[in-house]
Amino acid sequence: MTGLAFLSPDRAERGRQFEPTLASPLTRALGGDARVRDLSGLGKIEVRGDVDAIDADVQVVRISPGRALVLCAYERCAELRAVLPGTVIDMTAALAGLELTGERAMRRLTDLDLRELPAVGKVAEVPAVVLRDGERFQIFFPQEFGHYVAEVVLDTLAGIR
Repeated sequence: MTGLAFLSPDRAERGRQFEPTLASPLTRALGGDARVRDLSGLGKIEVRGDVDAIDADVQVVRISPGRALVLCAYERCAELRAVLPGTVIDMTAALAGLELTGERAMRRLTDLDLRELPAVGKVAEVPAVVLRDGERFQIFFPQEFGHYVAEVVLDTLAGIR
């Protein structure tokens, strides 16, 4: 194997009665709960290398000096993979994401310093990238933990009322 193209949902080969679709790993667990917004459909691209050279109208979340997570509309992933500098890995299918409101809830979900976001750490004991916009928090984590994280978040929100 010479590349990671298989990670990009838009590169999935159609045929033999297979039709790829982008689906959220959180749909069933969230059950339409209005307190949590499903962000899994966002495009998520990891860039390794000179992240200061990223020159695109996207949200860039610096993870380390040489690593960043680029968030964008899913439809832009193919375009961005072609122009982003360094090693570019499409993480759209690998990462689930959700957004919730409330610092009190986040304090119960993570030990991260909420004044120092964005940061990488654990949320509900799962590795995650956490961002903050006022009272709203965005959490991106491995999709295989989607159901678990969604349940923990909903239980936490229910206990705060």
